[in-house]
Amino acid sequence: DVAGVLKNASKKWDGGYAMAGMMGHGDSFVLRDPAGVRPAFYYYDDEIVVVASERPVIQSAMNLPTDAISEIPPGAALIVKHHGEVSIEQIKEPLAFKACSFERIYFSRGNDRDIYKERVELGRRLVPKLVEKVEGDVENTVFSFIPNTAEVSYYGVVKGMEDHFNNIKFDRIKALGTPTDEQLKEILAIRPRVEKVAWKDVKLRTFIADDSTRNELVSHVYDITHGSVGPNDNLVAIDDSIVRGTTLKQSILKIFDRLSPKHIIVASSAPQIRYPDCYGIDMARMGDFIAFRAAVALLTESGRSYLIEEIYQKCKAQESMPDSEIKNFVKEIYEPFTAVEISDKIAELLTPPEVRAKVSIVYQDIEDLHMSCPNHPGDWYFTGNYPTEGGNRVVNKSFIFYVEGKKERAY
Repeated sequence: DVAGVLKNASKKWDGGYAMAGMMGHGDSFVLRDPAGVRPAFYYYDDEIVVVASERPVIQSAMNLPTDAISEIPPGAALIVKHHGEVSIEQIKEPLAFKACSFERIYFSRGNDRDIYKERVELGRRLVPKLVEKVEGDVENTVFSFIPNTAEVSYYGVVKGMEDHFNNIKFDRIKALGTPTDEQLKEILAIRPRVEKVAWKDVKLRTFIADDSTRNELVSHVYDITHGSVGPNDNLVAIDDSIVRGTTLKQSILKIFDRLSPKHIIVASSAPQIRYPDCYGIDMARMGDFIAFRAAVALLTESGRSYLIEEIYQKCKAQESMPDSEIKNFVKEIYEPFTAVEISDKIAELLTPPEVRAKVSIVYQDIEDLHMSCPNHPGDWYFTGNYPTEGGNRVVNKSFIFYVEGKKERAY
């Protein structure tokens, strides 16, 4: 009775998982967490059963259309008996559905049909902020991206800017009344300036490099296309996310500045990452997050650093409480400030002293994230709204460790 074994074993489990196992007599299973935090796709026929965390892996290996792939429901297990029978059994009562949105932004393959569309939409929704940040001077703005996972969101920015430029052309033509052929040609020739400014020479994700090698790694990973940006240009670079800011500070901003733009704008397709993850992604320490460091700096500058001690005491007071009663008091670190104020402080903290250009950081709004990824509402990295009770314990413990100067993980 595989389902019975899993029900008994998983009664007290908390977390995000897609757990696979095989028993000695030949039965096997894949169990998905009850909040649907981690993805689990499957396909089976008379000859094979395959399960993977990403749909296009199965499609490419088996040459299958998208609709042939199914997803294990939250809290359910796909069970394969030794004689070949395949079934889906509900093991745990489903929680509120909180499929991870960061999977869509960064970790999953961009060649999934839906993820591709979502990343394009994430980029498109950045356009109004980018137009505002360059003060409408889009004709003297070069649009590019930071390789490699930001590429699809960049296409969304390009599509959105094409729409914006079409509006500009329409207004100029309408204002002329009866334009000449030359005037029409001149107006219609206006288009977004898109360039591949940054090159990634090493096929390695600096985000998931270990702490001891990340600083050394990022200084050698990127290079630039010389002559792609001029001294009168703004340079907009799309990134998938800005977690620690190490890559920007140690490498990207410095090499962009070699092109002598007047203004560098780095736009993140993800919102500000403010809280640790405890569901399979190694983001465990509060002090690593540039958004958290920016908020702490703002508290200090505004004479409210006493809040850090107050929040610390609230977190300590909950250490002996059951998970069901614990609240995420770390949210109070961010409450005094707007997202824009924190973004501005992030830009200040990440700008190396030798960089001459003005530097701005733009982040996706939470609302636009959900509009772009409507079927993956898990946003605890950005909002602190954890999908399971254990998440609040982890975030408070992470903050306690930060205040106490401990470098260890909170789980």
